[in-house]
Amino acid sequence: MSTVNELYQDVSGKQKDEYRDYLAIIDRMDWHNYDYTTWPCADLSFQDLEEGEDYDLWPFKPNLNEPHWVDLNNQFKSGIRRYGYVHKLEMPEQVRELSHENATEILNDIKNLKDSDLSEFNDQIQEYGFSDENHFLWGIALLDSAEEKAYDAADNLLKEQKAKLDAQMDAHIEAAEAGGLLDPINGIDMETWAAANAKIAGGMDLEEVLKVVGTEKPIWDEVSAEWTARMSQDTTFAISKVYGDAFMNSNIGKFANAENNQESETGSSAGNNDIYEDFELYVKVMCHQNMGATQGKDAASILQEYGLTVTDWSSVGMHWTTKMATDTRMALKMGELMEKYNAEFASAKAGDDIDF
Repeated sequence: MSTVNELYQDVSGKQKDEYRDYLAIIDRMDWHNYDYTTWPCADLSFQDLEEGEDYDLWPFKPNLNEPHWVDLNNQFKSGIRRYGYVHKLEMPEQVRELSHENATEILNDIKNLKDSDLSEFNDQIQEYGFSDENHFLWGIALLDSAEEKAYDAADNLLKEQKAKLDAQMDAHIEAAEAGGLLDPINGIDMETWAAANAKIAGGMDLEEVLKVVGTEKPIWDEVSAEWTARMSQDTTFAISKVYGDAFMNSNIGKFANAENNQESETGSSAGNNDIYEDFELYVKVMCHQNMGATQGKDAASILQEYGLTVTDWSSVGMHWTTKMATDTRMALKMGELMEKYNAEFASAKAGDDIDF
């Protein structure tokens, strides 16, 4: 039989003519007696490898329906999944007969028994066909992995659909531009009109907005009426998309300068950046507003408690809505967080005595 040194050669990047002799050695290998646990670079002397690293890969993985050290080192680098892979563990039949949801719930209930009733814990894992605790923990990890793969598949589908819709909308916007539907009205383009409306919604005085835009109220009223008419007649929603993007990012064009940025003047944006990174904070503020509305409290005043303006909140909402559109986990988490904070604010009368 061939020696380890003969069998393990890195021929990556070489032409076949350069390793014909090596191919002959591989062909003579007795794969029926192949044992991945004794193969070079299987690294079974230690169980955990660094997750961020790629480990030695043999360029000729045999086509065998059994564990292989290539997968062991680069698919299961650490943890209980690696342990299960090494020991060729299988999910007990008692668990395979259950639905994924029921199996996950039952196994996690059993897991919670360990700290409170070790004897019952051991009885339960045996009842469900597990040989020992490691086998049981591997089973939970396998269910979790399957769930993650399902979420990833759903997210990928959502991303594909979103990419198609985005491409379609881009085409509609190009057509609108070519057809003159986005041409300025009395010198005021769509982005400027949208940004101006965002500033007004955020509390900026109309007279100040008109000064920035460089127009007077009669002209502004005509422009607003015409842009509104164009949007209402646009069945592709291209104009509405351009408007929405500019409204959510209103510090553009004539409103880009710091002296014209109301948030900079008032300081209302101070401290609101966290909400773009903290999904739970976003849901908390949303629930605070919802519960406050049922109790007659002003939504804008609630936003002020978090250092936010109405315009800020519109931008934040668009930010998280876009993320949730391609993240099923986030959408599910939102339901859990809403239940938590709706109960909290309801009991505290929409924030009374709540520590922000």
